[in-house]
Amino acid sequence: MKEKIVIDVGSSSVKVYRIGKKVELLFVRSIFFKDDFDSEKGVSERNKKELFQLMEEVKKSYGANPKVIATAQFRKLSPEARKKFIHEFFTETGLNFEIISQELENLYIEKALVGKAGAKKVLLVNIGGGSTQLVVVHGKRTLERINVDMGVGTLLKEFPEINEEYSENIDNIIGFAKKKLPEIRSKVRYAVYTGGELNYMEIAGYRLEDNDLFRDDNHPKKISTENFSRRNREVFEKIKFKELVGLMPENSKWMQGSRACSTLAQAIFEKYGIKFIVPSDSNIIDGLAREEKKYK
Repeated sequence: MKEKIVIDVGSSSVKVYRIGKKVELLFVRSIFFKDDFDSEKGVSERNKKELFQLMEEVKKSYGANPKVIATAQFRKLSPEARKKFIHEFFTETGLNFEIISQELENLYIEKALVGKAGAKKVLLVNIGGGSTQLVVVHGKRTLERINVDMGVGTLLKEFPEINEEYSENIDNIIGFAKKKLPEIRSKVRYAVYTGGELNYMEIAGYRLEDNDLFRDDNHPKKISTENFSRRNREVFEKIKFKELVGLMPENSKWMQGSRACSTLAQAIFEKYGIKFIVPSDSNIIDGLAREEKKYK
């Protein structure tokens, strides 16, 4: 099976994957595209230059023709700005820059996880920099799809004190997020929380248990919402922010959003009555791979 390199460009990070018999994350580079972003002018020159340089690094290390897909922030470009950026990206890198729709992103998230939980009804949660996708699935059927215009960046902007050395406003943040979350029709007890959350919870010391809800090699652990919420409060009130960021030195910028991300997740789990959470490192690239039948 021929391997493929796929680059996922989001609001705050660029993830490089190798797809073969399995999906392998090669590395992550944090670039905050939402900083100094303008829908008419596009991303900042500094971020644009860093992105172009990164593409050259990838081509040099892994081959000349990776597939590049973009989400989130890039969907906010005006038609003219989008056209201009795609042309400039191709001129500078020789690569196509594919900005996928929210609907296609949701499809990939579903494809990554649908059927994994067997016959159980689960809520799939994918939190990004500027938006959040919620999908209720039952076996291989999708029951609800909800897009929420709120993400990590929303909370960081609204509550900049979230990343002070210690922060004691977790309850205010959760209350704010709950008010912005829509109602859902389905009653769900279990959630699969995607986007590198298994790796994060392991290194941040969350009380994980063996996953006895369903059997899947990529989802070996679970955690109760009660224990998840308890550890979140400790991360806010008992762990210095610089110590938290230092847990992932290879991608410290990603960790700068960890408090906000976990708080938004907690708001989701509490609002919808989730009892157990399965943290997942799966994402849209896993869904893309399954869609293209690269692996089962």
